Amino acid sequence: MDNHYYELGLNSPWMNAAGFGGYLPQHNSDFPTPVGGFVTNPISLLPRTPSLTRNVLPYPGGFMLHTGSPNPGMKNVLKTYAKKWTNLAVSLWVHLLVTSPYEVQTMIRQLEETQSVAAIELGLPPDADAKSQSELIRSAAGELPFYVCVPLDRAEPAIIEKIASLGADGAVISAPRGIMVEKGKCRQGRLYGQALHPQMMAALHRLRGYNLPLIAGCGIFSKAQGEAALEAGAAAVQVDAWLWKF
Repeated sequence: MDNHYYELGLNSPWMNAAGFGGYLPQHNSDFPTPVGGFVTNPISLLPRTPSLTRNVLPYPGGFMLHTGSPNPGMKNVLKTYAKKWTNLAVSLWVHLLVTSPYEVQTMIRQLEETQSVAAIELGLPPDADAKSQSELIRSAAGELPFYVCVPLDRAEPAIIEKIASLGADGAVISAPRGIMVEKGKCRQGRLYGQALHPQMMAALHRLRGYNLPLIAGCGIFSKAQGEAALEAGAAAVQVDAWLWKF
């Protein structure tokens, strides 16, 4: 197993996924392996309230979650946590929720002035077309390395090549979106669970050989599954709902 995670500024290939750790890492002696990086909850430029249609719906092998990514906004997050981020023992990655190049550039400029931030994780709007996504990715280029979240169901060679050409330092293969029916109504959300692991492994094998670091960002529910993803070519792994067991 190659130590590609060193190239990402990590001292271990294990991280949490955005939305599964808050804004400040918490010490947890029960976590099964040393953590090399911490990813914040998603942060938007302006505050966001919870979705009116938020839900948690189980399916065999996992669940679908929709929250609307509520958060206090960049200004308030920095006011509360910037000083607390100083001298963290792990690499700090800030996950950004963006809808326009202006938002990307505004937030990244603020983070470039926050010395403790090691990298940016860019979450793209699920309804953005290819041109809009390209503009968002291109606008993230700056002093900080940045990694683009690509949903598992869209992790194809053409997407990875495009991201690399736009200057990204890597891609996070993140939780895919799905639709479930509840009481006769279609509900949307992100899919989580160990049932996604075979698809994650297939994506890593499909994307072998492309000159862009890949982070396995969903479907990891055991140390063995994480190690299998690393053997398959992932530079690092991110743990989401598995953290809820500790």
